[in-house]
Amino acid sequence: MASAGKPQPGTRRYDIALRLVVALPLGYALSALGGVCLAFWLPLSRADNAMAGILLGLVLWPVVFIAAFAVTRIGRLLAFLILVASLLSGLGLLGGWQP
Repeated sequence: MASAGKPQPGTRRYDIALRLVVALPLGYALSALGGVCLAFWLPLSRADNAMAGILLGLVLWPVVFIAAFAVTRIGRLLAFLILVASLLSGLGLLGGWQP
């Protein structure tokens, strides 16, 4: 049984660095794109849409960061995050976002 703080057998030394490289930029991109999509697609006032987008971003980034350290296969998480980010950017562009 693995205990907290001890690396499991077979883990590489660069595993934590790789997870940080995936979690930080892709988590930020996913939270920003999710906020943009929510701001464009909600039928509320502009201020309410902006606030909802900010709040979604504040929730998404920690979730992605925690997921990066919770999954066993980082490649699968990376592919999923890239797919979700591309879908969110497409939805944002369809909603009228001009980067």
